[in-house]
Amino acid sequence: MSPCPHHPAPEGDAMSQPDVYDVATLAGGPHRVVDTALVALASTGRVRAVAPGELQVVDPRRRHPVEAAVLDAVGARGRRSVDTVHWRALGDERVTAIGRRLHDAGLLGRVLGPTAAGRRLLRELRAAVGPGDLVRRVALDGREQVTDPALHAAVFEPPRHPVLPGGGTTPWELSFADGWQVAHRTRDTLVARGHASRG
Repeated sequence: MSPCPHHPAPEGDAMSQPDVYDVATLAGGPHRVVDTALVALASTGRVRAVAPGELQVVDPRRRHPVEAAVLDAVGARGRRSVDTVHWRALGDERVTAIGRRLHDAGLLGRVLGPTAAGRRLLRELRAAVGPGDLVRRVALDGREQVTDPALHAAVFEPPRHPVLPGGGTTPWELSFADGWQVAHRTRDTLVARGHASRG
């Protein structure tokens, strides 16, 4: 994995120069990490939205373990809803390990978020971030930093239609890995649609 401007290679003392996913974890937790990775992947064209909230891998190159986790959550074939991508990525060790490392470094408490040292680091990073560094701004301050409507819809809005892996037509073709919440929402949507078409 080669380093890039947004996130240096994770080897070495990551706390002396925290990468963008360290920053996201410190500022907003694991959900912020996945949001940040999706913005990075969509901005560089490695993931695209085939429709709002429906993601597909275009370029599987992995520049960071977190991005690899999110690419794996999207899957090599077909497409997945942004909700499912979050659900799958949040359980990945490559995402969850960051919080433990920040805790061991004294930057993140177990319950109450950043420690005094972590808050000081975040203040320094916010003061230094440039207006053009969208990925780092999302890491620091969340998805509201994405003001491009197309990009925001692509990576944050739920899909307008059920996303069924494998191109199936019934919710029961969803795999367990796609999550019971996604399956239930899909089932309810299709059942309601069926009632509407008969009524």
